[in-house]
Amino acid sequence: MKTFIRWTSGLLLLGCAVVLIGLWQLRARDAMADWDPDAARHRGKPIPVRTIKVAARDFDETIGGTAVTFPAQSATVTIPLRSSSVIDREVLDVNCEAGGEVKKGDVLVTFLPGLFEHTVRQREAAVRQTTKTLEAYKGLNKRQAITELEVAEAEVGYETAQLELAMSKRDLELCKMITPIDGVIQEVNVVPQMRVGDGTIVAVVHDLDPIYVQMDFPMERLDSLQVGQTAEVELDAFSQETFEAKVIRIAPIVSTKTRVLPIMLEIPNPGNRIKAGISGFARVKSVKPGATSIPAVALIKKQKKAMVFILEGDKAKIREVRTGETIGTGEVEILEGLEIGDEVVIYGHDSLQEDDLVNADWRGWTRRGEGNVAQASMSGF
Repeated sequence: MKTFIRWTSGLLLLGCAVVLIGLWQLRARDAMADWDPDAARHRGKPIPVRTIKVAARDFDETIGGTAVTFPAQSATVTIPLRSSSVIDREVLDVNCEAGGEVKKGDVLVTFLPGLFEHTVRQREAAVRQTTKTLEAYKGLNKRQAITELEVAEAEVGYETAQLELAMSKRDLELCKMITPIDGVIQEVNVVPQMRVGDGTIVAVVHDLDPIYVQMDFPMERLDSLQVGQTAEVELDAFSQETFEAKVIRIAPIVSTKTRVLPIMLEIPNPGNRIKAGISGFARVKSVKPGATSIPAVALIKKQKKAMVFILEGDKAKIREVRTGETIGTGEVEILEGLEIGDEVVIYGHDSLQEDDLVNADWRGWTRRGEGNVAQASMSGF
């Protein structure tokens, strides 16, 4: 009797377990239909998705590129081609040295002026002589003693003498070579008592305040670039500092090999602390107000096309879009294809098909209460 009771009890327990397992499997199958897109589609149930509305927002973006410093301007002080009979010049004094600072108009090098002063006196005498000749010819022409052609020849002689005098005076002035800009001397190529000819480079001067920075700006981001934008520059020689700069010039031609556009930034450089030729990295900042944007996770990319699923009623509709810039917060600009207020699928879209029924009540299908729902990120919950 006891054995029968034990067997009966065991069979009852086994039956209950089988029933419970069956009920669990049925419930699991129903749950799978709620979560699995293929199962939900097969049974005519809506596929769970999460959506977000398309919004307009201001894009704050930073675009970086390699950079190198340049002088704001440079001047090569050179002896011009001679206009006098003096073949070369003798250096009298050198008033500068490499690395020294100079101001516009400072005398860098002085040459012995004696031969040039003598040339000026000769050509002044030539001007006086041609002036008298021209006046005499005009008087003779009035008395018809000479022809108009002879008077014209005298006028040419006078004008030539005037031109030669002006050029010799310029040569005399160039006995003092001055700097045309403020800056720092890079090199001085003469010393006292040295004799130099025309075309000799006497000194090279660089203006380093402000200092210029040439940045390689990526070609793909040209729509974000304009003169006057602010920038940050980090230089290899100053690893602990960031310098504020602004865009002052944009080159008209993109490099086809490197796919970058050279642009020029300007940094204040009092005391000429930053030198030319320092490499680094620059970041240009820009703001694009009122841009149409969505989370980047909503995009479906196939080949060169970008698409999204939007909600029309309770159905998913695929729509092709043209994208713009992507910013660090995971947002992508939409240039064409969406309107402000459109509802875009950001979760569950990988398995959607055109005209699928969808359930966008994510709090409902995740069985989360309103009171304990944490703020969701753009890429998940």
